[in-house]
Amino acid sequence: MNDYWGIPEKEYELSLLQFAKEKLFDKGYSVIDEKVEVCGGAGAMTLTGILKTKETRLGLYIHDGPKQRKTRGPPIIRALRLLPEMKKVEDLRGFVITHPDFYTILSLEDTGFRDGIEEDIRKIYAYLYDLKIKDLYNSDLSSAADFLKVRLRKEVSQSQS
Repeated sequence: MNDYWGIPEKEYELSLLQFAKEKLFDKGYSVIDEKVEVCGGAGAMTLTGILKTKETRLGLYIHDGPKQRKTRGPPIIRALRLLPEMKKVEDLRGFVITHPDFYTILSLEDTGFRDGIEEDIRKIYAYLYDLKIKDLYNSDLSSAADFLKVRLRKEVSQSQS
């Protein structure tokens, strides 16, 4: 995305982390790239991103949805190391899709660092969930994905005005 914090360039592009820009900055993260995919139906969401700290670049994987929350507990949140060839979020997303054991392969070796990042992101995601997503999942809307897409785009364009 050329203008990350602006209106998505393509209709299908969504940005969720833009709504937590300040919270991410306060924790020492900046967003390099992000891809949000929302499934049809109940609206399960997968977010893949590349974040930067003062020390390093790292990958981010979040999977959440109404079924996740009802039967499996909290969302899956993973901080990942990036392979040298992973320059864009599409590279990371492609790896995640093609390697079912991606977390084992891309797991950060420093567990304290990894756990700290995942806890930071968990708190930031809880804020985003309460702000943007919770009511959709709680009401079990069958078209939650469409509502989420419209809501995110509408709020992005209003913030530009």
